[in-house]
Amino acid sequence: MPLLPSEILNKRYRIVNLLGEGAYGVVYRAWDTKDQLHVAIKEHLDPGATLQKEFRAEARRLVDLDHEQLPQVLDHFTLNEVGHYLVSDYIDGIDLQSLLTQYGPLPSDLLVPWLQSVGKPLTYLHQQDQLHLNIKPANIRLTPDGRLFLVDTGFPQLGLRADSSGYSAPEVQAQIEAKPESDIYSLGATLYTLLTGQIPPDGLRRESGLVQLIPAREVNPDIEPYLSLIATRAMSIRPDTRYESVNDFMKALERPLSRPAPEITHPRRTEPLPKPSAPPPQRPVRSRRQIEQRTIIGLAAILILIIIVGLSATFLNFRADDPVVSEAEATATVESAVVAAMTALAPTPTPLPIPTTPPTP
Repeated sequence: MPLLPSEILNKRYRIVNLLGEGAYGVVYRAWDTKDQLHVAIKEHLDPGATLQKEFRAEARRLVDLDHEQLPQVLDHFTLNEVGHYLVSDYIDGIDLQSLLTQYGPLPSDLLVPWLQSVGKPLTYLHQQDQLHLNIKPANIRLTPDGRLFLVDTGFPQLGLRADSSGYSAPEVQAQIEAKPESDIYSLGATLYTLLTGQIPPDGLRRESGLVQLIPAREVNPDIEPYLSLIATRAMSIRPDTRYESVNDFMKALERPLSRPAPEITHPRRTEPLPKPSAPPPQRPVRSRRQIEQRTIIGLAAILILIIIVGLSATFLNFRADDPVVSEAEATATVESAVVAAMTALAPTPTPLPIPTTPPTP
């Protein structure tokens, strides 16, 4: 059973999550509590001690590798009655298999530079007499800054070869001596998958004649013919009919002179962007009716007049030597003053024009 998150391995590495699982073991993402960084741990489950010496020798070979597009091996150890472990840098980013799952077959103007970039660390491995033997879209990672890394190198000296039937050459599956041409076969299978979205058929079944390889252009008619031919040649059953080296494969990926590279002047869009919706209708703003200045003056004059009349009536009622003014008379006086003021403020009606009768002819 794989290790669970938060478990501590070798009193140092805290498991974060499972990255992959194969026939020989699993790959974890872990946190190095000592150096305070994320690492990738490749586990080979072999409780016996028969491979311990060979594992250490192979791990030291991987530690000596130094390429900017290969994860640096940081540590290796063996746990008795459990297995062997190889610790390397964790490469943040996304693998090409995930991109293929999200977007489907990818355009050639992206794939060609990516595979040419992956050919550089693979050429370095071959120059160091080291094979990868596990090349597939899931082991090619694209970092946020646009760099390509080739991860999860196999252990060919131990006979530990990944069982990737669609990407492994027939001689690798048959446990025959592997050569650099075996990695070229995996490169061709990776190109085929990224162009078509389908994993090529098993190499051993092709060799036995049980299945046939359908050219990539027949699966996806939008593929450029020369890329389909490159994938078919790289996946030849016979190693001597493949490309002689990774550099030859990279040169073949270069666009022919008769086919200029497409110019991308705007971001790709599968569908036009939706047009912005019209703004909701707004109610017309009504302007408030303004009161004329003469009306305000007239109302103020009426108010002042009412106050004066009221004060006068009150003052007259308190005078003992003057005759008492009745309440009815005072009210009538106030009403007469209000009516007179309102009559003065009312607009004078304009007389209607008198219709004239046209003369009778």
